[in-house]
Amino acid sequence: MQYYLKHYFNPDFDYQRAKPGGGLGTDENADVYSLGYAQNVIAGQILAEMVPLDQLGEEPDKRFIRSGPDLPAGANTRIDPAFPRYLLADAKGYVFYNEGKITVKSLLNVRQDVSFRTGNIFFVGDMAVHGSVRSGFSVQANNMRIMGMVEGGIARARRDLMVEGGARGGSGQHCLLDAGGKLVAPFLEKVEARSRGNMLIDKYCLYSTVYAGSNMVVRGQMYGSSVNAYGSVYVGSQLGNRAAIATRVYLGYDPLFIRHLEKVDGIISSLSQTITHLKAVAGHLPPDTNETTRKLAKMTAQREKMLARRTEIWSKLNLDEQAMNSCRLMVAGKVFPGVEISIGRAFMLVERPYENAMFRLCYNDIVVEPLPERKKAGA
Repeated sequence: MQYYLKHYFNPDFDYQRAKPGGGLGTDENADVYSLGYAQNVIAGQILAEMVPLDQLGEEPDKRFIRSGPDLPAGANTRIDPAFPRYLLADAKGYVFYNEGKITVKSLLNVRQDVSFRTGNIFFVGDMAVHGSVRSGFSVQANNMRIMGMVEGGIARARRDLMVEGGARGGSGQHCLLDAGGKLVAPFLEKVEARSRGNMLIDKYCLYSTVYAGSNMVVRGQMYGSSVNAYGSVYVGSQLGNRAAIATRVYLGYDPLFIRHLEKVDGIISSLSQTITHLKAVAGHLPPDTNETTRKLAKMTAQREKMLARRTEIWSKLNLDEQAMNSCRLMVAGKVFPGVEISIGRAFMLVERPYENAMFRLCYNDIVVEPLPERKKAGA
């Protein structure tokens, strides 16, 4: 009896010949940034089925006609005991043929830059990018290691993110690093960086916006940046600079709520500007007089909702005094005047230089103390 191997993925997929839209069709308007670099599957997903040839009901591909019902099960696949005709994925990853066997691999190695040759890459497993993420492109995976740079691109990791070459945003180019766990990079420059866990920057952090869900360490310089951290921040050599370029450090609040608050404030500001303009045009006319007055009433109602949302976010911000009292800004090198420091609701503008200083909360005020010396090993 003959069987037909029916695939639930594209058995002829070739990532080296990927086309816009994942190779589906030849639409000239297809997104050139989305090539479908990998065929994602999750555990339990059907990969293939053995169908008796006389029950197929469609024209068969002669390559997949089999003389027996044996499924070509490779690594990270399994045959469902209850339904032995089906081959299932046994792990999340990408599916492909390897030496004649249907195989699922959990680690995706991208052995080139993420660019027009690969398109944007979304992967359900772990990813290693052996090149850089170029401007305008994005990658997303579970754990991610990028051996080059992120240059005006976007890298999102549901868990840990390591960028070995550093991250930089160009002129007018948005650059984003987003980690669900820890984030590690040698430097950040003109970047928005987010982590739910700790963040380690080996050299410097310049002109960036940072949201650290736990602690942050910058071993070199940090200036021109705005840093929000739920825990403590350590800077190794320099915080701020002689030119007093705006440098802000906010400690003690959950950065996720801070980000939401900033977005809501931006919407409120935009609505307020529009409302001011519409009021000048509408004057004291009733709300249903014309299109302008109706738009004014609608914008006013939207702003009221945003103001209520802002109040709700503030009420959710963690104001636990015990947690805030443990927050520290520690600078082993120099702190220049002009740096703004907030711990909870307490605020301090640095007015004179400090060196080897620690800033902490004490009775709702920020105090400055000498940075405790580290004990030598074996002492």
